[in-house]
Amino acid sequence: MHSSETQAPLRWWREPVRFRIALAVILLAAATLMVWNLAKGGDASFYEASARSMSESWHAMLFGAFDPAGTVTLDKLSGFAVPQALSIRLFGMSTSALALPQVIEGLVTVWCCSVIGLRWAGPGAGLVAAAAAASMPIFVSMFAHPMEDALVTMALTVALLFFQRALLTARLWPLLMAALFVGVGFQAKMMQAWFILPAFFVGTLVWTQGGWMRRLGRSALVSATALAASLVWVLGLQLTPAADRPYVDGSTTNNAFAMVFGYNGVNRLLPHAVPGAVGGSSGHGAAAPVLFAAPSDPSTAGASLTKLIDPLYVTQVGWLYPIVAAAIVFGFVHWWPRRRNTSRSSFAMLGVVTVWLVTATAVLSVAHTPHTAYIAAIGTQLALLAAVGWRRAVALLRSPRRRTRLVVVAVLVAQGGWSGFLAYEGELPTVLAWPMMLLCAAGCVVLAVTGWRGVPAPSSSAAPRRLRALAAAMPLVVAALILAGPAAFSAQVIDPARNGSGGDAYVGIKPSQAAADSASFRPAAPQLWGGSSTLSPQVGDLVRAAKNAGGGVDGGPDFVTDSWALSSQVIDATGDSVLTDGGYSGTVPVFTSQQLERMIASGSDHLFAVKQNASPADPVEQAVTRAQCTELGTFTTGDTAGKPKTEPDAGASGGDKPSADRPAVGRSGGQASGVVVLYRCE
Repeated sequence: MHSSETQAPLRWWREPVRFRIALAVILLAAATLMVWNLAKGGDASFYEASARSMSESWHAMLFGAFDPAGTVTLDKLSGFAVPQALSIRLFGMSTSALALPQVIEGLVTVWCCSVIGLRWAGPGAGLVAAAAAASMPIFVSMFAHPMEDALVTMALTVALLFFQRALLTARLWPLLMAALFVGVGFQAKMMQAWFILPAFFVGTLVWTQGGWMRRLGRSALVSATALAASLVWVLGLQLTPAADRPYVDGSTTNNAFAMVFGYNGVNRLLPHAVPGAVGGSSGHGAAAPVLFAAPSDPSTAGASLTKLIDPLYVTQVGWLYPIVAAAIVFGFVHWWPRRRNTSRSSFAMLGVVTVWLVTATAVLSVAHTPHTAYIAAIGTQLALLAAVGWRRAVALLRSPRRRTRLVVVAVLVAQGGWSGFLAYEGELPTVLAWPMMLLCAAGCVVLAVTGWRGVPAPSSSAAPRRLRALAAAMPLVVAALILAGPAAFSAQVIDPARNGSGGDAYVGIKPSQAAADSASFRPAAPQLWGGSSTLSPQVGDLVRAAKNAGGGVDGGPDFVTDSWALSSQVIDATGDSVLTDGGYSGTVPVFTSQQLERMIASGSDHLFAVKQNASPADPVEQAVTRAQCTELGTFTTGDTAGKPKTEPDAGASGGDKPSADRPAVGRSGGQASGVVVLYRCE
């Protein structure tokens, strides 16, 4: 970008008050949907336990440990859990405290979309971008639950905001800030944060200031900065002596790079490609590619060229597809560099956002998708492009050429029809579907008439007052037609059973559910704060038996176990330390049998809760077998994937269950074993 083309970025506080009020209303509406069932926002007990552990120990927070004692990490980077841990430290342990940071991240995302839209295509586009993000179903559910996808979505949206500032001002520091926020996103969701890097590289190379060598240098600098910011925690963990840090889950060799780039990266596409990583995406191989059909359950969702138009996903993120496709075409035609009075920064933003969207779509289509929240990776791009599509549609509807107007009307009618189709496909409750359908139908009729007859400019004094009023209302009609569908669908979250869960963000009813379940829609009063986890009677009895036998003395662990499904319940509900072998997959050698035998011999740990019928290869089972241990009782641990909770089930929205990323089989018989035996070893 030449220095003569730089411009001061627009700011909301300089816009007319009506725009600022509208933005405040959008943010308030977004916050309302996100916090409506905040006290029911939990479910992922494995990660909730880690957040609580990190809240109780700075050492555990530094290394992203699963347990307060810091013996094993999470099976992924823990950046997403740091805000949760700080929230627990500030407000105490509750479901709402866990979910609150994600609400804040969601509001930041909506606000950033508004600023990007404002600087890209004016205040109207900024409001539409904010409204599109605020009403996107996957965002509404994901930002209301403690999930790692929330932080990476926010971080990449902030990164794009800084990148846009670099395009507008031709300065270097915003580029570096954009790269740093890619690193923040990496700490939350690892390689998913790199979906945006091809767009940044191309955007810096093609559209920033200076000659080719200078632009190439800046592209390399942005990439290197993003890479360094991404790897700083991984390097710090790997360079710390093994004796001074937790064992790295997701790795069979205690290697942080194997966990990040194998277990959570390449192995999800090519099982067993990275040595030292646990298995494929599921620990036992990846799902077989299915090129032209996506399954209706995300736990089995493998490669599919049509994945993002499957009902399971399209109802969560795909409401804006028609207007987004039109926006890319309209935008490239309007801002093509050889045209007069074109904006170089606007064309650059269109290119950057489109490349980001294509990259994320391609990876999501070929990669394993254990949870619906993964598709939030294309949410920001769709919201921004929908705003651009709105802006260009409004402008083209005022064209003096009827053919141009009718093309735009056809696009908008297709958008309205698409919304109706998704409402039907997603079984939107009648009380929400009919108003939405009537609004879309009315909008289509108005647009068809005005497209045929034409409308004057709002400032035209020669036109009749009625036509001038219609022209002034046209932007609102177009915006309503675009946003009515996702807004109505997202309103379902006022029913707790349609709000998704911490295990699987999802608005509405999944296609695999029985029709009888989908017929009900039961709005409930807001539940803004609270939600606590309690031990089941059997697990409570186990903990009491362990404490009576000397467990938990002087801050020591209650017991050692080979089941995270058990230890996560205890840590989550009580904050007590429980040592866990096997990691998330059940195959990670956190302890060897010799280490466990030394622990018994030294007297540091003498209580062991072992899964009934554990495999002979289980180190905990081996240590108990070789030592002189007394059986103290047999206990049922409850649900294998989570904890008993005081709040009701998420019901139809799904729950935190064994899936490809939450395997049910480990080296000792797996987490599916719901019965453990408590031993005391002297």
